[in-house]
Amino acid sequence: MMSQVAHSARTLRSAALAGLVTLTVLLSGCAGLPGYPAATDTPVAQLVAGVDCQAPNLNNNGMVFPDGVSAQTDLTATHPDAPAPGMVPTGFEPVAAHRCTFYGSVDDAEGRWSAVTVETRTGDFNALLAALAEPNDQPGLNQACTADMEIVPELWLEDAAGEALRAAWPRTACGKTKPATAKALELLELTDSTVLPLVLQIGREALDAGCAMSTSTPELSLLFGVASLQTDSGEVGEDLQPIPVSPVEIPSYAGVDGASVCFYTVDPAAEPEPNDGIDEMLGGMMSLQFGTFDSATTLAADAAALLPAAASALQAPTCTTDPTRFAVLWPERAGSRLDTAILVELDGCQRLVLPGRHALVPAPALLATLTA
Repeated sequence: MMSQVAHSARTLRSAALAGLVTLTVLLSGCAGLPGYPAATDTPVAQLVAGVDCQAPNLNNNGMVFPDGVSAQTDLTATHPDAPAPGMVPTGFEPVAAHRCTFYGSVDDAEGRWSAVTVETRTGDFNALLAALAEPNDQPGLNQACTADMEIVPELWLEDAAGEALRAAWPRTACGKTKPATAKALELLELTDSTVLPLVLQIGREALDAGCAMSTSTPELSLLFGVASLQTDSGEVGEDLQPIPVSPVEIPSYAGVDGASVCFYTVDPAAEPEPNDGIDEMLGGMMSLQFGTFDSATTLAADAAALLPAAASALQAPTCTTDPTRFAVLWPERAGSRLDTAILVELDGCQRLVLPGRHALVPAPALLATLTA
C-alpha cells in the first residue's frame, strides 16, 4: 500500500504532463513531439572499440540514472558515452549483432541492480543490412499518429576485428521502428544472452528485510488517506473539484506476533522547479518529502503485542513539525506479513499513522522501542 502511495505521488505530475502531450498529439499529429521525432536523414554511424550496453547515455527507455551516485553503485559511471546511432558505413562487415534491452533486474551480494539483457546473434547479415539501409519515412501534412510509446532496444553491430557501431533503427513517419529490422534480427541465430548490472536499486540489507529504498513520509499517507484527491471532474477551464476518497478498511492486528521494521531518514527538501502551475493544480502534493532507507530490524513478540491497540489510539494533536526520521512497521502473523503498514515518526511530531486514518498517538513503549 505505502509503496503504491509513494509511487502515485511521484508519478502524478508525470501523468499530468503525459495527458497534455497526448492531447497535443491528438490535436496536431505526432511529428516532432517527444517520443515521436520527425523522421530525418540519418548520419553514418561512428566506429568504436567494442560493444558497450552499459554506457550511461543508453537510458532512453525511461530508466533513471541519478546524478552523483558513486561508481560502486552505478556501474555505468565508469563507461564512456556511446556514440550516436547511425547508418552502417559502406564496407562494414558485421559478424555479430548485439541487442540491448533495458528491462528487469539482477541480484548479487550487494543487492538488486537494474539490468540490461544483451542478446548476441550471428549468421547471414544480408537481410539485416538491407533493412538498416532503408530510409526514414517523412511525415505528411497533419500526420496523425497513435499516442503510444515504443520501447526500442539498442542495436550494436560488431566486425571480426572487434570494432563496433551503434545502429539506427529506420523509422516510420511517426517515429516508430520499421518492422523489417526486427524481423531480420529474428532470422539470425541467438548464440548468447547475458544480463549485465547497471545501477544498484535496492541494497542487500533492505532487500533481505523487504524494505523499499525510498518511501514517502507519513504526511503523504495522511494526504491520500484523509484528504480528497483533487481531480479535474468538470469541463476544460473549470475549477478542479475534489473527489471524496472512500475510507480505507483498517485490518485487524489481533494475533500479531512480530513485525519487520524499516527505518528511513527524510531527504532534504529540494528546491521547487518551474512547472507551469502543475503543482498548484495538484494541490501542492509535489512538495511532500520522501525518506531514504537507513536500516532495518525486527520487533520481538512483546513489542509487537503493542500493535493491536494502534488502530484505537487517541488522535494526535495538531502539529506541523516535520520529522527527520521515521519507521515503517510491517506487522506479521504466524510468519506472514500483513498487507498494511504502520508508520511512526521517530522525532518531530512523533505521530503514528495508519493508511486512511488521522494521525494517532503511539504507545510510549512502542515509541521507546523504535527510538532506542
